[in-house]
Amino acid sequence: MTEKPNNGHDTVLYQILKYTSDALLIIKLSDMNMPTHIQNMSQGALSLLGYPLREMMEKDISQLLDHNSYRELNLFLDKQEEPFELTLNIRASDGKEIPLKSTCSTGRYNGQEVLLIFGKDTRAHQQLENKLSQIEKLEAVGQLAGGIAHDFNNVLAGISGLAELTLRKLPEDHKAVSSIKTIYQKANNTANMVRQLVAFSRNQRLTTKETDINKIIRSNQKLLERYLGEDIRFIIETQKNLNIIKIDPSALDQIITNMCINARDAMPDGGTLIIKTANITVDRERLTPSGLITPGRYIHLSIRDTGMGIPEDVLKRIFEPFYTTKDVGYGTGLGLSIVYGLLKQHNSFIECTSRLGEGTTFDMYFPFYAEPKRKNRVKPAQKKLHGSETILLVEDEADLIIFLKESLELYGYKVYIAHNGAKALDVFETRNKEIDLVISDVVMPEIGGIELKLILEKQAPGLKFLLISAYTNRLEPGVPFLQKPFQSEELLETVRAILDNAYVLPDHV
Repeated sequence: MTEKPNNGHDTVLYQILKYTSDALLIIKLSDMNMPTHIQNMSQGALSLLGYPLREMMEKDISQLLDHNSYRELNLFLDKQEEPFELTLNIRASDGKEIPLKSTCSTGRYNGQEVLLIFGKDTRAHQQLENKLSQIEKLEAVGQLAGGIAHDFNNVLAGISGLAELTLRKLPEDHKAVSSIKTIYQKANNTANMVRQLVAFSRNQRLTTKETDINKIIRSNQKLLERYLGEDIRFIIETQKNLNIIKIDPSALDQIITNMCINARDAMPDGGTLIIKTANITVDRERLTPSGLITPGRYIHLSIRDTGMGIPEDVLKRIFEPFYTTKDVGYGTGLGLSIVYGLLKQHNSFIECTSRLGEGTTFDMYFPFYAEPKRKNRVKPAQKKLHGSETILLVEDEADLIIFLKESLELYGYKVYIAHNGAKALDVFETRNKEIDLVISDVVMPEIGGIELKLILEKQAPGLKFLLISAYTNRLEPGVPFLQKPFQSEELLETVRAILDNAYVLPDHV
């Protein structure tokens, strides 16, 4: 409790000391004008520092301030310019230093010269500034990702496409097939890395589909085993008849891959990685680092490693962007924050438990979407890929033009090509009666794909369009779209669906 002043006229000061939430300290000045013993404190200061008043009375202020703060305080008093402002680091009862943004002035209290310190705890403000700084970093990453995604993924799409064409032309037993398959796989994996950055910035539209987590895990099993290496035992325990979730499959790929790579790095001397899936029901609300899980049905994905574990102080920060415990050059601090961001975008949740020396478990919860579909034993109908229509292909990347043109022509389509939007207008002017579909890149010099679409639709209302790009932030709702890089079968299926008026726009989040 704040000490009552001796002078009855100081009741106003007493009320201020008692009820103010800020830290107000009254400190005796020596004959040499140096701050010495504490004479009184506000209730806010006592609560902040955690000391009882009896312990604080007559305590020398130098015992509470760090060396630099005490020195600066004396320097300002020597200048005899007041009031003056500075930040004082003051030690609380638990040993932690609290930064006080302080305004200081001299005066009289109970008949003696004193120093008045009016301070505010700046920790909350600093935390807000740190969060704003992180947001600015995220925006910078988003701008960087958006800037490089189109050009970089165009190159990767060309490499991937030409590798696919080469594999199609070579016999399966050709000695170059294995190397070309590796090139094809690496190009697609690199493209996924760019997508991670773009998705992390939340500028990437995600296409949600009905998805079976078990199938995604199984399809990635061989690739994950290669990532993990021979020293890590990889165990998959999936529940039969697992319920369906609605998610962007490429996002789920990224989530699983990132988690497994993190687990591998936590086991430098080898160990065991276990992936489990299960249908669960949450009976009561549960708070996780990614939000409040409400009661209901969920699909549980668990990834557990037997690595070194995570210290408690690190565990609190593992989902923060750019926070990494790895050495410089071995980690960006984006892996877990990307996972966190993708899960949040899909209204899903993640939590982590870990013990030093005993490993780490990440538990993810995806909202239930549908019961698993019964297996149809009837042989599925063969997909229709062939056609005889005429297509205008507009693309400024030469390698990609070769891949797209050959893929379409192989299945019977007649293809005209234009290397930019302006050339496309020239081609369309002479061939407009022939052209059934325009496939155009979104970002091109002079006239981009969206602008081209608007111009041609005025000339030929109802003209069918397919936009392709490595970056989706400029797209308009309702426009058929393929994200680069893509396989020829995906292209052909989409083209056939558009021409047959059977194209269904995917859901986005």
